[in-house]
Amino acid sequence: MTKWAFIGVMGVLAACDVPQAPVVTGPDGQPRIQISTSGLTCYNNRCLDIKPAARSVRQIGNRTTRIPGNIDVSSGSVTPGEFRQMATTASLAGGEGSQSDRG
Repeated sequence: MTKWAFIGVMGVLAACDVPQAPVVTGPDGQPRIQISTSGLTCYNNRCLDIKPAARSVRQIGNRTTRIPGNIDVSSGSVTPGEFRQMATTASLAGGEGSQSDRG
């Protein structure tokens, strides 16, 4: 195996080793993903920087954007469908870094 193929394989394996957010059962019996208050919230190998107090979400490498209005993050958890919706919104924000990172 060449050096570059080995590096590529190692990169894929490292990307698969992302610590996943705890999934709990909500009062309605539906699974809910707990939002991390100290860093990234990862689910199905997608990581988002979710700030419930500011109602903002950011995917690494993209700008910070608003959480869609139909998603309630005040409980500190979201459904898998809501997480996917926030991931789509965050990926569409585009750009580099966060708007607040620019001076």
